[in-house]
Amino acid sequence: MASTEELQQLATLVRHHILTSTSEAGSGHPTSSLSATDLMTTLFFKYLHADTSNPQKPNNDRVIFSKGHAAPLLYALYAAAGRVSEEELKTLRKLGSPLQGHPMPQFPYTEAATGSLGQGLSIGVGIALAAKYLDHLPYQTYVLLGDGEVAEGSVWEAIQLATYYKLDNLTGIIDVNRLGQSQETMYGHDVDAYAKRIASFGWHTEVIDGHSLKEIDHAFTKALKTEGKPTMIIAKTQKGKGISFLEGKDGWHGKALPADKLEVALQELGPAPKITGMVQKPEDRKPAVQTPEEAAPPSFQLGEKIATRKAFGLALAKLVKKYPQVV
Repeated sequence: MASTEELQQLATLVRHHILTSTSEAGSGHPTSSLSATDLMTTLFFKYLHADTSNPQKPNNDRVIFSKGHAAPLLYALYAAAGRVSEEELKTLRKLGSPLQGHPMPQFPYTEAATGSLGQGLSIGVGIALAAKYLDHLPYQTYVLLGDGEVAEGSVWEAIQLATYYKLDNLTGIIDVNRLGQSQETMYGHDVDAYAKRIASFGWHTEVIDGHSLKEIDHAFTKALKTEGKPTMIIAKTQKGKGISFLEGKDGWHGKALPADKLEVALQELGPAPKITGMVQKPEDRKPAVQTPEEAAPPSFQLGEKIATRKAFGLALAKLVKKYPQVV
């Protein structure tokens, strides 16, 4: 578990990786990645429980980048954890590389392909449902959202459903950096507007400064202690955080820094710290096993009239005994 000083160093290292990889690619979304760096660095190196040598381990906490264009941040975090080399980072967005512009299954730590915005929280709800009601495992699901995508209706359907199923193992993180692709987002930096709406659906909400390690730390602690409801961390951030000529500036969405500006940016950050982040190992527990039973054959009588939807439902109810992982 990293100390505050170590988290600061790791965040600086992650920012180095974001800038150098996107400039090498000549494309990508560095400013959208920089705004969420402090949030996700704290999550990864203080709260996340995962065996990074075994991405498919059932006990691993799940992290979904619903704002998939922040993929350079995802790769930079695993680079800081020693799982992606600096040479591999230079393959960002190149043909055949697992490090694509949005997270793809070719990258082994990708929980879901999220090139289309607005879907990640729905996927997170499904994973949290599986953990709580099927696997009966204590892993947590974390979903990073952008404030722009929160305008999509699918996000609010997921918010409603998560409350209904009391998914206290689900934490959303909204990176409220105010600037969308072409203009300011719907509520800008009015973080209370998000908090009021999400709380009205029954979520626990934490409004924080997304660059204060102390406030980020407190919010994740509260999320883990909240029972019976999911948590949404609503973080006020600056797009391009850490680089003076990028912070809060419009016109930089989806643009990599050219070589001359990259040099200036890296000088502002200072030398890349020589540090490797440690991710905590999860508990070693097995998913719940549901024993299959033989399904009874259909019991309809010849000539009996029954609605097709009812017949289909009855058939599913029988088959679930034979295939208990059917939801």
